[in-house]
Amino acid sequence: MNYNSPKEIGIGDKVSYKGSKYDVLINYIEGETDAKGYTPSMNRTVLIDSMDTRTTCLDYKELDVISQF
Repeated sequence: MNYNSPKEIGIGDKVSYKGSKYDVLINYIEGETDAKGYTPSMNRTVLIDSMDTRTTCLDYKELDVISQF
């Protein structure tokens, strides 16, 4: 299953990206300001794997949902 919108992505979701499994760490949505006042100019999702390696996904359509938190 894939996401239909970046707004569906939740922190802690388990996803598959480029053949590897990750947890969603941060989800930035274009034009939405976060608690610290940061407003991203593009959608991007920061992923983390079991070895604490971070990866950034710029296209939410590339993420396959394993389970949602």
